[in-house]
Amino acid sequence: MKITFVVRNSIAEELGIQVGDELLEINSTRARDAIDYRFHESNEQISLKVAHEKDVVIYDIEKDEDERVGLDFEDMRILSCGNDCIFCFVDQNPQGLRKELYFRDGDYRLSFMYGNYTTLTNVGPAILNRIITQRLSPQYISVHATDYEIRRRLMGLKKDDHILEKIKLLHDRGIDMHTQIVLCPGLNDGPALVNTVRELYKFNRRIVSLAIVPVGLTDHRFGLFELKKVDRTYARNLLEVVEEWQERFRAEVGRAFVYPSDEFHILAGNAIPPSSYYDGFPQTENGVGIVRSFIEDFKKQSNELPAKLITKKKMTMATAELPSEFMRDTILPRLQRVEGLDVTLEVVPNILYVRSVTVAGLLSGECLYSAMKGKDCGDLLLLPPDILNSDAIFLDDMSVAQLAKLLDVPVLVFDGSWSHVFEYLKKSIRRYHTGDLLPVFERQY
Repeated sequence: MKITFVVRNSIAEELGIQVGDELLEINSTRARDAIDYRFHESNEQISLKVAHEKDVVIYDIEKDEDERVGLDFEDMRILSCGNDCIFCFVDQNPQGLRKELYFRDGDYRLSFMYGNYTTLTNVGPAILNRIITQRLSPQYISVHATDYEIRRRLMGLKKDDHILEKIKLLHDRGIDMHTQIVLCPGLNDGPALVNTVRELYKFNRRIVSLAIVPVGLTDHRFGLFELKKVDRTYARNLLEVVEEWQERFRAEVGRAFVYPSDEFHILAGNAIPPSSYYDGFPQTENGVGIVRSFIEDFKKQSNELPAKLITKKKMTMATAELPSEFMRDTILPRLQRVEGLDVTLEVVPNILYVRSVTVAGLLSGECLYSAMKGKDCGDLLLLPPDILNSDAIFLDDMSVAQLAKLLDVPVLVFDGSWSHVFEYLKKSIRRYHTGDLLPVFERQY
């Protein structure tokens, strides 16, 4: 592994290790990636085998437990998914996006580090042993179905990947798991869904949660398997079945175990369940309980909102269709009680994927510009969280600064703090007739 950074005044710097050197082994074990390094680095005594130009040096280090040596490394090569799922969202991307959006991630390490879902299809004994030995827990696993014939049809399997055997091994060795089912009407629902839930529930001691999410479909499915959308009737029927399961599971293990995503509740026209429904919100990143979590967090922060603004301000909140109803019913009325604040909510259609793609996180810069151009956004345009990648750009590579310049308004991506929103409102100014640039506020990473 190539060393890309040496922390100043660290053990590594004192030893003379330099950027560009290569870590070959740690504790006589080949260093495959940063996880290997972190696993061994916590020991009080470690040995590093480092290649420097043409020399190889072994450093024997004694240090305090958990003291960092002070090295960082080049990004590890990400393992790709070997499946060919008929519902894969990557295959439904429009042409012309950055190449990373066409990569099928199937890396168990990213599952542990960031909560990315993998199928474990390509995971063999060596990787399973590593997950267990290095305690890469929890793992996030896309199961979809446990019956092989259904899995083969859904995921393009060429042979049985023995998913339940892998889950059992991880369960028996103490690895926690969060699982999910992408529900495709007519394929893995009905008896197949009942069977999948039953099989996974057997491992409830280590399977912490099972999320059910509706299949996501875009307008860019040319030549792909024809799939059905989840509609209101379907969502209502599913929720009735899930409620029966949850009652039973709560009585047996003290938690619901299986959780439908928020989209089902919204599609069904049901109220968002209370916090107790989610048992600690184990899968908000998967759209399970994120609406309730947002509402509860807003309620807590609403007591700190100012009663009045000294200078009148206008703010526009932009969001997608799916979260718009709860924003309009819960968030907007409380903000409108702030004297001196004129706040409106704009629903932005998704022109990148299709209008039926209604989640906020898939809005592009062009979606926002197309919806907001020519409108008076006021002193601040507030965007939903999780709408940018780690490089602070939208799906179509537009930056927040570019959007702000096009719309001629300060733009802020919500970072979870309403006090920050009001701080920015106080700072924001509209463009002067002299053409001075507006301040632009981007989410901090």
